[in-house]
Amino acid sequence: MPLLQQIKVPLISVNDTSLTVVDIPFSTGDKIKKGDIILEFETSKTTYDVRAEEDGYIQYLCENGNDYDVNDIVAIIYSEANEIKKIVVEKKVENKSAVKDHVKIESIGTWEGDTFFSASANVLIDSSGTDRNKFKGRDFVSKEDVEEILGLKKSGNKVSAKTKTINQDNRKKTLPIDTTKVIVEKLTSNKRREIEYLSEVQSTGLTSTINTFIETDGIFVHINRSQKFLKDSLLPVIIYETSRLLGKYKELNAYFTGDSIAYYNSINVGFAVDMDKGLKVLKIANAEQKAIGVIEEDIMLLSGKYLDETLQIDDLTDISFTITDLSAEGVSFFHPLVNMMNSAILGVSSIDNKLQRCILSITFDHRVTEGKLAAQFLKDLKERLESYRSVHYPDINQNISCFKCFKTLKEDLSDVGFTKCITPKGEEAYICQSCLKGF
Repeated sequence: MPLLQQIKVPLISVNDTSLTVVDIPFSTGDKIKKGDIILEFETSKTTYDVRAEEDGYIQYLCENGNDYDVNDIVAIIYSEANEIKKIVVEKKVENKSAVKDHVKIESIGTWEGDTFFSASANVLIDSSGTDRNKFKGRDFVSKEDVEEILGLKKSGNKVSAKTKTINQDNRKKTLPIDTTKVIVEKLTSNKRREIEYLSEVQSTGLTSTINTFIETDGIFVHINRSQKFLKDSLLPVIIYETSRLLGKYKELNAYFTGDSIAYYNSINVGFAVDMDKGLKVLKIANAEQKAIGVIEEDIMLLSGKYLDETLQIDDLTDISFTITDLSAEGVSFFHPLVNMMNSAILGVSSIDNKLQRCILSITFDHRVTEGKLAAQFLKDLKERLESYRSVHYPDINQNISCFKCFKTLKEDLSDVGFTKCITPKGEEAYICQSCLKGF
């Protein structure tokens, strides 16, 4: 049989009903080997490689940069090169504000092999009761081909109310562009999906944000002893304590489906990262079952995979609650946005070294929970985090040393104390009274 492999758009995540083709490493008609990467898709979270299952000749039914629905046929591998058909890409104008690429196959002579139907073509054929024999002699049938047979394509009046609404909304939200005054850059697929997913909850106008602060003086005395890599970071401890609280506050480990609430069976805490490789939310699976040290190791492992661009789908999906930590960015506080298929998100701000406190912010979906519950969650989290503060924190100051003679405050017998100063190098330090007076 000439057909060896039929490549369809995979369902990688429930959030991604369409994927973007971002790399086509071969050309139609090229000979490929089993194991070769023949396509690369981009999802909302990562990229996905498709490999050839057999040696053969590739035919592409897609174009680089275009979006394709799940189950659409985007490529075919044949055993013989002469089975390859010519591809024609037509520009089909559906309305004044949208132009869509339509991939069509031109057969050379009459096709005697199997006829392949796109997923959308199959749906239309089944719903209309169209006889598939009408397409005999074609190698590939798209939704547009079926519409042409049914006479829908010519009339152009078969447009659903939902499509009309979407098109009207798009026209309303599209701002005018004067190319003499601005430079226009197309949104990346990641950014478009980020907008889509963050708009899913926020667009309802039913989210609120509550803030609290935690006292941080002395909080790292014991935390730094237990953490190997992330010194002076609250993130591992916050993930640890949050995951244990989510078992009590199940509404924050859930999402609104449209007419009901779905509660997650697992507590998979995601933490947001954006280090010049795009915003990603990385998953700490079953976080409530892990010790702080294990969570820290998971953070380091996932962050390394993010930087190396080796993240897997499982590292990015099925996240039930999100934490976004901006403590390294010097922000006082902020309003985090709830992700799709979540009901809440926790924001971590920078530590104010003068006040010795840090602000935590939780944004929540009113369709799933309420302010009282979110406030109680923050109160419990605050108490848990502040319990890490050392009760012997004042003793820490006894280890302060003079930058000139290196004598510690504990060793000083003057009973006056040290003075904070700026060294000749411009650094903050302490100086004892003896050195200050020149003795």
